[in-house]
Amino acid sequence: MSRWPSSFPHPALVFVVLAWGLNFSVIKLAYQDFSPATVALLRFCGMLPVLILVAKIAGSNLVWPKDDWLKILWVGFLNSGLYMVLFLAGMQGTGATQGAIALATAPVWMSVFAVVFRQESFRWNLILGAILAFAGVALVILGGPVANFSGKPLGTLLVLASALVWAYSVIVMKPLVSRYGALTIFTLSLPGALLALIPYGIWARVWETDWSAVTPTGWGALAYLILVAGVAAFLAYYKGLADVGAVQTSLTQFFIPPTAAFFSWLILKQNLSFLQFAGLFVLIAGVFWATRRKKASETDDVTLAEDRSALSSS
Repeated sequence: MSRWPSSFPHPALVFVVLAWGLNFSVIKLAYQDFSPATVALLRFCGMLPVLILVAKIAGSNLVWPKDDWLKILWVGFLNSGLYMVLFLAGMQGTGATQGAIALATAPVWMSVFAVVFRQESFRWNLILGAILAFAGVALVILGGPVANFSGKPLGTLLVLASALVWAYSVIVMKPLVSRYGALTIFTLSLPGALLALIPYGIWARVWETDWSAVTPTGWGALAYLILVAGVAAFLAYYKGLADVGAVQTSLTQFFIPPTAAFFSWLILKQNLSFLQFAGLFVLIAGVFWATRRKKASETDDVTLAEDRSALSSS
């Protein structure tokens, strides 16, 4: 099969950047009608049947392996459950762009965990990149207007914590994906998310949602989160991965925060301060330095941490 020319942006990856960049603003629109817990549960209920259908069409064997079923559910608890709770709760208390910037630290966390669990060798540029990335997030927090944080940086810090959880889940997922494939593992792991989503929903009393008051904008935002950012972008990301390789696919992570900033300005009329713009560029530089390799061949034989880096926006 011929590969997409490296000198041209792959259309699937352009779609991924746009879909996940817009995702942060759409979440804020969904919160006008739904609580974060309601969004989390409805997103799960919508994604699971669609992913099962897609996996069946793709010929995936959706049977939990006898030796790994518990590990697969643990992955689902982490990356579709606990991660989603922290991410959606955090997005309620921070701006769309600030959330995108905090979540963009995920590749740095992945590289750190990969070294800790001996999936990668230690690199000094990882230390430099991590320092730069977190300095960028600090600038974003310090430069934000009080209105965006309700006087506290808690929302941004929760999104930052969700990036850490996601990164750890990717390390746990790597050997499973190597054996069974990404689509199969992602689909089979989803039920594990209920271990986090159900308690979150009970705590937030989602049954008290006033369904009659939900606007067409709210339903449209929810459909986007399920079908576009949740399923279509996932499939597009792996289409790009298959066509152009992990090196170019992983570059999508650098374009999502600026894209989120553009949509936040366009849709939500939210602007970044000069200090926050500086933090955005410092973050991108830090992620670049933390994830770069000495040789291109090292990146082509990529770890799952790179394969799944951009999926933190979904």
